[in-house]
Parts: sequence; structure tokens; C-alpha cells
Amino acid sequence: MLTPHSKSSLKPARSQSGMACNHQQQRGMVLFVALIALVAMTLAALALIRSTDTGNVLAGNLAFKQGATQIGDRVVDIAIAALAPVAASSDSFTDKASTGYYSTSLDTLDITGSQNDPTKARVDWDHNGCSGLTFSACINPSVETSAGNGYYASYLINRLCLTPGDINDVNNSCATYQPDPQTLYKKGDLSYGNDKRFTYAPTAYYRIVARIRGPRNTISYIETTLHF
Repeated sequence: MLTPHSKSSLKPARSQSGMACNHQQQRGMVLFVALIALVAMTLAALALIRSTDTGNVLAGNLAFKQGATQIGDRVVDIAIAALAPVAASSDSFTDKASTGYYSTSLDTLDITGSQNDPTKARVDWDHNGCSGLTFSACINPSVETSAGNGYYASYLINRLCLTPGDINDVNNSCATYQPDPQTLYKKGDLSYGNDKRFTYAPTAYYRIVARIRGPRNTISYIETTLHF
């Protein structure tokens, strides 16, 4: 029997329905967090795949670009071999559009065609009449030929002169090279001096521009200036 001063040790029973509701809320929250984590992981995986693919594409493009540059060196050598007999004769005085040779520097020439300036001459690298657009001139390079491994190349040669004709013509103005007399010496004499035995006529400078077209629309331009 309980006395008036005694305390009851009995505790109210917890509601079973309340506990079940709490468990359901917890399970719903865990599912929501798991879905968010899954979406975040999926997005991270997609970003990683995209980054890897982009890196592979960039590496491939750089490899094709380097390949085009290496082929460009060989194309320039071919152009030099074709230019040598022309430069040694009066054939260099006039244009030979069919072979990509021009006796003037074409100072207003848009080599890459990126300027789209109608007042400048443009190189018809694609041999399509400069896409039918209007320019001051549509310059023909050499015929594009296969360079192997999916690369194609053509070149343009300009003599760095203001007008056609002989470089010694008083009405012409050319960038020329002439050895320094101080570097020439007499036959049988190892000393340097002004009393040279041999004299050399000035020679014109030439500019060679080669375009190489390769896989993935790779295009490289190689420019070289030389004299004979």
C-alpha cells in the first residue's frame, strides 16, 4: 500500500504510434540524403569523363599540329629546290602563277585569309576562286599534293621586289643580299682586305609560305625567307 509520502515509480508508457512515425521520418530523410549524394557522385563522374575526353582531344590535336609542322619543313625544302633554277635565270623576272611563283612581294597579301579585307590580295589555298568573294587579287599557290598520312601541302613563293623585272633596274626596288667586301679575300691570300679578287652581284630575297592541311582540320603555315 502506498503511503501519502511515498513517490510512485511508475512511468507513463511511450506511445507506439509516435515511435513508428519517428522511424518513418528517419528512413525518409536517409533516402533523401542518399539520393542527393548519388546525384553529386554522378555529376562528378560525368565531369571527370568529360575532362578526360577533352584532354585526349587536345593531346591529339597537338600531335597533329606537330606532324603538320614537321611536314612543312620538308615542303619548304621542295619549294627551295623548285625555286633554285628560277632564281638563277631571268625566269625570276615574271610571275608563274601555275607553279605558285610571283616576282613581287605582294605587300598587301593576306596569307591566311583570316582578315577578310577586300582591299588585300588573298591566297587561294583551297583552289576554289577564293570562295567567290571579292578581293584585290586571288593569288594561286602551287597545286596541293599529298604529303602522306592524311596531310596535304602547297606553297607560295614571292620575290621580295616592288615590281617585276631585273633587280638591278633603277625603277625596281628589291630586298637584296650582297656579301660584305671585308669578308672576301684574294686567291692564295688568307688575309682579309678590300682588294678582293672576286666580286659578287647582289641577289634577291625570296619568301616561301607553305600551308599544310591535315586530319581534324589541322592547318599549319610555315614561312621562310632566303637568298641564293
